[in-house]
Amino acid sequence: MKFGYLPESDLETGNLRTDDQLKEAIKELQRFGNVKVTGEIDEATQKLMKARRCGLADKPDLRFERSRHKRFTIHGQHWPYKNLTWR
Repeated sequence: MKFGYLPESDLETGNLRTDDQLKEAIKELQRFGNVKVTGEIDEATQKLMKARRCGLADKPDLRFERSRHKRFTIHGQHWPYKNLTWR
């Protein structure tokens, strides 16, 4: 749910999911991560799921498709350096 592959749960059903929903979510994750699409959690998919990532969803929220939305997130940490150089 956090990264946009499964719909948000409601109070009535909680986190109940059908097998088809889970397999489709795994397939979408595999397509996004350029992993062989099987619908099963194999070793490559586990590695992809454990990879470090930002807190934003991989899939855009369709509610905000036609409006501007932020393309970053603030996690409370800041860059400790103020003297930046570049080449």
